Amino acid sequence: MADIKDERCLDGFSGRIGQSLRLLDTADGRRQIRALDCPCGQDPACWESFQEALAYARGARHRPEYRKVARNRRASAMQVATADFLHAPEIHHIDLEDYHGRRGDLIRIYASDDVAVTRLGVLIVDSANHLIEMGMARHDEGDRWVYRARRQAPGEHVRVIVDAADLPGHLTEGRAEKTV
Repeated sequence: MADIKDERCLDGFSGRIGQSLRLLDTADGRRQIRALDCPCGQDPACWESFQEALAYARGARHRPEYRKVARNRRASAMQVATADFLHAPEIHHIDLEDYHGRRGDLIRIYASDDVAVTRLGVLIVDSANHLIEMGMARHDEGDRWVYRARRQAPGEHVRVIVDAADLPGHLTEGRAEKTV
């Protein structure tokens, strides 16, 4: 990426320069020339995903969440929304230390996304995959979410299945098991 110092020769110009460069205005008013990387190469599935990301971003770029992140990153809301579409949320850790299969026990989940995790669902099943309970975790702070158990686990072994969603609606699943 290069900043342009003397803009007189580029007045009225925007967009691509040949096959590998792009002239753009940044959120803070600077003009830059950036190299166009082609992460997809000739992969049609990758190009299709990128086209879907652009279509999503065109409709979502006016959302306040994207505009706020764009200001902080000194990028455009279109860039932020496109990147968000291309990156699913991550579940880093499911902490079962304070869960003992009793009503009121806490499960802590650490999940993040490049913009925001919008919701986090929790499913608790027994060793035979019979549902014990399910519900939504509440956001605590930072990347931490908390779920408080509402039912007693009937057996000794439980599996906790968590799914995290982001603004575009992508889901990421994580699992943890414990003998209670």
